[in-house]
Amino acid sequence: MEELHKILQGLVEVSGIDVAVCVGRDGFVIDAASTGTADTEAIGAMVSTGMGSAESVGRELGLEEMDQAMMEYKNGIVMMTALGSDALLVVVASKDANLGGIRLQVRRSAPKLVEAL
Repeated sequence: MEELHKILQGLVEVSGIDVAVCVGRDGFVIDAASTGTADTEAIGAMVSTGMGSAESVGRELGLEEMDQAMMEYKNGIVMMTALGSDALLVVVASKDANLGGIRLQVRRSAPKLVEAL
């Protein structure tokens, strides 16, 4: 799990990313890294529920499995990425973050996270 934490820590070093959480589909946090004092346990629980709902929409529409979802709020961004069938990567970023850059870093990190799990 040391490798997992190293990858998550690398993500929060990307400009604009405040939190990176690896969470099981059951909502329990596997590991997390943060630049502040974010409640990663709460993030994990809420996001696993949200991802499940979003996946249901995709199945209903015949769009297959969901790879990634992003929610933009007034004061920030939450990006959820599937890590196989058992886990998710959640990234919380500032509202001014470079979304393309963050998405690229998340896409590069996802296979490494899957391997580290």
